[in-house]
Amino acid sequence: MCAQRLWPTVQALGRGLVSSRSEIIQQGVKAYNAQNFNPNHLSQGHSISSHDRFPLSQRIIHTSRGSFNKVVARSFHSGTVLLVKEFNDTENEHAHAVLRSLPAYHATTVAKEEISGSTFYHQYTFPPLDAEWARCSADEVANRFIATSQECRYRPMDLEDRKHSELCSALVRNLRQLSDNQLLKVLSALSLWPPTNATTTPNFVALWNALDQACTERINRWDMTRMFLVADHWYALRLSRISMYNIQMTKLLGRKVSTMGPTQLVQYLFYANLSRKLEPFIIKKDIEKRISEVLSQISIEELGVIAMGFFKTQTFLKNERLVQGIVKKTQENLECVSDASLCAILKLLRKSIPVTQWKLLHSLLDSLVPQLDRLNHMCLLQVALLGNDLLVYHPQAIDIIASKFASDISSIRLKDIERITFALMLYNCVPPSRPDIFSLIAEELRKPERTMEINHYPKCFVSCVVYLTTLGFFPQDLISAALQPSMLNLLSMSRHYSDMGREVSELEWAMLIEGPPNYQGYRLNPDLRQQLTREYLGNLPVGPIKGMTHQEKLLIEVKEKLAAMLGGHEFLTITHVLPHVQTPDLVFCTDAEGQPVVLPQEYRDLAATDLKRPMGWPREMRWNTVVVAGRNSFIRNTEELRGNVHMRKRQLSNLGYYVSVVSSPHLLKKTNLYLS
Repeated sequence: MCAQRLWPTVQALGRGLVSSRSEIIQQGVKAYNAQNFNPNHLSQGHSISSHDRFPLSQRIIHTSRGSFNKVVARSFHSGTVLLVKEFNDTENEHAHAVLRSLPAYHATTVAKEEISGSTFYHQYTFPPLDAEWARCSADEVANRFIATSQECRYRPMDLEDRKHSELCSALVRNLRQLSDNQLLKVLSALSLWPPTNATTTPNFVALWNALDQACTERINRWDMTRMFLVADHWYALRLSRISMYNIQMTKLLGRKVSTMGPTQLVQYLFYANLSRKLEPFIIKKDIEKRISEVLSQISIEELGVIAMGFFKTQTFLKNERLVQGIVKKTQENLECVSDASLCAILKLLRKSIPVTQWKLLHSLLDSLVPQLDRLNHMCLLQVALLGNDLLVYHPQAIDIIASKFASDISSIRLKDIERITFALMLYNCVPPSRPDIFSLIAEELRKPERTMEINHYPKCFVSCVVYLTTLGFFPQDLISAALQPSMLNLLSMSRHYSDMGREVSELEWAMLIEGPPNYQGYRLNPDLRQQLTREYLGNLPVGPIKGMTHQEKLLIEVKEKLAAMLGGHEFLTITHVLPHVQTPDLVFCTDAEGQPVVLPQEYRDLAATDLKRPMGWPREMRWNTVVVAGRNSFIRNTEELRGNVHMRKRQLSNLGYYVSVVSSPHLLKKTNLYLS
């Protein structure tokens, strides 16, 4: 239902503030400045104090979606009287505003000002005594609740106050006897109350669970208009994602997507977005076919709602004609499309454009360049990320976006700083207009104002530091902060960060290979480094060719060609020279005249997780590595290496190897392998 959250409340997060600076950053800087740094401080026996550890008391409790007794901790129900919201919901609010702005959706959506009229409650000023609720009819109970709810517009009240408990209990008992219209009014009235502390407070949870069950039981007899209208009232309560009604409605209507009208399809995908799920039985090609049929009948803003529905449900387009149609419609409306809708469309296209259509993506980037000055940071970020999956690099777009980010970096979210740093790393790009951007990013990460974000999103911080080192930029204090015990403890607590060990290992190895010689900050304990390296170590190609990946087949082909050139397999080996790099390299030696030399047995005997440095005297033996670069090692349609492959080549050179990069066995030549 909801992802497990392991971060503390705002009050607990305040613990991270130490002398106006993040505890995480402060500890890292302190370690970096230590003169008598003990590299064994991270031994297996090292215990992390409670001061270094975030409490695990705040959690989301997982429950079955089929149960009406849902328990969701640390979540706030949000009615029209919105006092507290834990997370910004601007994307969904924009999509809903798009629907409300078009007359075609007025009958199936509800605006805040339309929720339960404001004069009704005067007819029901005095509630009966608690004992008399049992003698009231269902309509009388419902009318009293609606009237009391409307009074909240002028005199906010607490739904959990004991004086409302009997009314709530009576309403729960009588819900099934209400007419459909009266049921909808009660659902609407509930959103007039100020938010409770959680969705689990007694009166509120009893009411919304009972309403959820009542609506779900009636869903089969309602037409699509009524279904959408009820679903919109659940959206007003901000309970769409956990309400059983929304789940059942998307299931039921999922069988009718091929016959939906344009507006029905748009609104259906809006509610699918809220539940974050398209049911497995929905035939994706049918829904794509229907979108293709109605594409010319919907606006660019409605297309943004559709795109959001696909992206948020992790459903991406397979129909290439539809993809082409969306790109064309987007290009035709770039001057008038809103930032939020363009963001959603770009997110969907990034995951949907196939590699065979990479020129289409580049064409879209060309069209976007003149619009970059008017776009907000979130939209600019999506333009920067648009080509990442296909490695399509648009230097002009990236340079403009990097420059705008550098100018406004203090107002940009940590998550967005991490993403733009990733894009720069991927293309190994130093923006011509802002070559100082890496220093600006590092300085921003040091600011005390970033404390809360770093504690809340430690992955973004660590990833940022890793990307900077991949680019060859080594901010020592930030590296120390990323490798300190409390940061590693934060990362290990969340299952969402399960793959962060790879980045931590990569950072540790980068410091070992090319880190500043005067570095005195935190490092991983050797045992932990060994454990992480072994966990993420790539495989050597073994077994029949038929079962190998494309990269493994290419590696074997290059190996056989090189063995023939050298005069036998005894002159080379396949090994992970850099144990933190997933794919292995080919290694061979030559003498001063360029003649092959048999590899030392001592080198062949090194463990898979060892860093393999050249052995012997450099004047006597020349150590060579061949990096077999597959199709995803190069920026699309260029001979430029992507960022992490460029780092790999740099680190091999730093170790003392002569490095050759080949993408095909046919490109192996004696001249570029230093052979005579």
